[in-house]
Amino acid sequence: MSTYANPAFDKLVAIDECHCGLISALVSSRKPKKLLELGFGSGTSCRDILNALHSNSTPFHFTVVDNWLDFGGVPPEEVKRDIYSQINFISSPEKDFVENSNEKFEFILSDADHFRTQEWFKYVYENMLSPEGILIYHDVTNSKVFPNLLQIYNETIRNNYHHMLFNYNSKEEERCDRGLLVIFKH
Repeated sequence: MSTYANPAFDKLVAIDECHCGLISALVSSRKPKKLLELGFGSGTSCRDILNALHSNSTPFHFTVVDNWLDFGGVPPEEVKRDIYSQINFISSPEKDFVENSNEKFEFILSDADHFRTQEWFKYVYENMLSPEGILIYHDVTNSKVFPNLLQIYNETIRNNYHHMLFNYNSKEEERCDRGLLVIFKH
């Protein structure tokens, strides 16, 4: 189901199928109880995370933060569907939420403010990510559109954070080259 009125735009902003599969597998395997997704976008990754959480059959607290800029500042009707009833939706810019949150999360997926998220990356890693947590950033090698996000990858390397970058396509239609950076906190 497309969240946007324009399915082509939905495909453009959505995390690709391969990376969503990886995100879902990480949630299924790690079984985090407290999760944060920064940016709802098309809702594809949110639905995949939610499905993985349900398959785990363990209690969870899942928060999704979005300023709904892609929807004119108003949450889309999609988020009112019953499947999202267990999610705590917060309407806020990513920066404001990060600066005002004192919560720790075992799993964080960041795919919101593509123009400035690198500014608070280290804060999120050090202060919001629980020990043994997983932090994921999308579009880190999408340098034509978001060259600033490569700073997150470079800082990950400089700080010697345990990570894996997934950014190779095997088929033309995949869009994996946009990059999914998975960071493991030890």
